[in-house]
Amino acid sequence: MSLFHFTFSGTTYEQGLAHGEALKESIIKNIEIYVIRFENEAGISKNELLENSGIYLNILREQSPEYVNGMNGIAESSNLELLEIAMLNLRYELLYHALGKKLQSDAVDGCTSFAVLPEAAENNHLLVGQNWDWIPDVECMLTTSIDPDGLQRMAFTEAGIFGGKPGMNSEGVGLAVNGMYSTADDWSRFQKPFHLRCYEVLRSKNIEEALGALAGTPRSCTANFILGHASSRAVDIELAPDSLRLIDPVDGVLVHANHLVDPKETGVSEPENPRRHLSEFRHSRMEKLLNEQKPLNVDIVQEILKDHDHQPQSLCRHRDDSLPESQHTITKTAMIMDLEERKMWVTNGQPCKTEFEEFALN
Repeated sequence: MSLFHFTFSGTTYEQGLAHGEALKESIIKNIEIYVIRFENEAGISKNELLENSGIYLNILREQSPEYVNGMNGIAESSNLELLEIAMLNLRYELLYHALGKKLQSDAVDGCTSFAVLPEAAENNHLLVGQNWDWIPDVECMLTTSIDPDGLQRMAFTEAGIFGGKPGMNSEGVGLAVNGMYSTADDWSRFQKPFHLRCYEVLRSKNIEEALGALAGTPRSCTANFILGHASSRAVDIELAPDSLRLIDPVDGVLVHANHLVDPKETGVSEPENPRRHLSEFRHSRMEKLLNEQKPLNVDIVQEILKDHDHQPQSLCRHRDDSLPESQHTITKTAMIMDLEERKMWVTNGQPCKTEFEEFALN
């Protein structure tokens, strides 16, 4: 058993209790990292951050009591305040809104996601995955969650965040994610948050149900999701607060990074960002490598995720010493999912430095 991998079972509250007990020190560290990041980069004090989290938490209780029960379990077993756990789980809305509005020229970017359709794969299976890039010191792990109805979810997440981000479930639904900004983003819209939507996707039984979890209600902030289902299809969905765009694969390949492919088509505008070209490079590089090496298999995709062209701003991300420390991002995990086999290959760190480990759902 990998120290990077944890299994939780039972109700969401019971899963939260196990999460908090196993990862208390990592959760404390993540809270400290985000508090400093909010204060230094967005000018938001810890008191203001917790106050905003409390306002949002009251809405979240109405949107998903079961998700809040999971956060309650984490808070109780880690001996932390629920508002601190809420801050972690709402950090996408709170942080991306603040960065998008106040620090447009220094926006943090990262993550390159993909799907490979059966016709482009050697074994005729649907593959979904990504490199997930983020703050170097944030503590992360892989979780397998066994729900009371028997559904199993395997997902990568940060210590203290319930439910998971990119991942798959035992129904063959897979998810990859990308952070993005638009000028319409506003956390105070208090719509269903990003991490709750990820949880609901990973609770879905098919791609239609997953699309409903994402697109069925308005949003507070912009984000991107690649969805796949073993027996059906893959689709990319760019979600802005009041608009969305579905993007289908081309020649069996689907790729997305951290920019809206065509903001006008999605019905929004992006803030000025002089680093947008770095996201565009990763998008085109991933697309090129996938298309050049078809038919694809897991071994080939693993090597693609290690790619260092244009390093350090490469698919496999490394610290860029030309940037301030606050803007450093690295690849925290590389992930490939075979949705037909319910198998995942994942790294605990940059794929050029750490081995892919294989995990499977029953």
